[in-house]
Amino acid sequence: MKNILPRLVVLSLCLLGPQLHFAQSLLDLRVDLVYLASDYLEGREAGKIGEDRAGEYLAQRFAEIGLQPLGDDGSYEQSFEFNYNTNPQASPEETRMAENLIGYLDRGAATTLVIGAHYDHIGRGAFGSRTPGESAIHNGADDNASGTAALLYLAEKLAKSDLKGHNFLFIAFSAEEMGLYGSKHFVKYPTIDLTKVTAMFNMDMVGRLKDQSLIINGAGTSPVWKSLFPQN
Repeated sequence: MKNILPRLVVLSLCLLGPQLHFAQSLLDLRVDLVYLASDYLEGREAGKIGEDRAGEYLAQRFAEIGLQPLGDDGSYEQSFEFNYNTNPQASPEETRMAENLIGYLDRGAATTLVIGAHYDHIGRGAFGSRTPGESAIHNGADDNASGTAALLYLAEKLAKSDLKGHNFLFIAFSAEEMGLYGSKHFVKYPTIDLTKVTAMFNMDMVGRLKDQSLIINGAGTSPVWKSLFPQN
């Protein structure tokens, strides 16, 4: 019996290995989501401490996954300045700093796929809230902690895969809720050659699929997408 028991344990792990790995991946995804949507991050308002904490967490996760830093000065962070204003018709209230988080998976390919998601939200609801005037933490679990957690999940899966047809660029954008500032800054100051980018997948609010259906927008931006996702 002493010799049989260790063998049974090893056999069980071999048989359950794929299921256990998948379960661990889902657990990691949930941990990412719960942290990003926690009160500790205070709604991840761009330029505020809560979003800074989210950015630090994402940089740490990128490093754990093994992505190459492709931000400023060999880091994951791409910093930029933007004007914060809750009223577009008024003068800017203040200038703030925010950061995109950029990680690269180099497969030695000629082309690159970009996978993006914005990680900022609306903080305590000074703008963009369905209940204006009410100061309360807006956790943004779906918008867009869900898309950001999915980005990390895909980065981890692809980093462990042997796919070599494309390189992969992962970008967590900031200050998107206030006017797409993060993505505009990256396009203006790209950290890779954009002519080598064949496509971008942007994940936004993927946490609450209705009737188990996946909605894909932007298929009209390329004839290739149109052929893959024909409209009804």
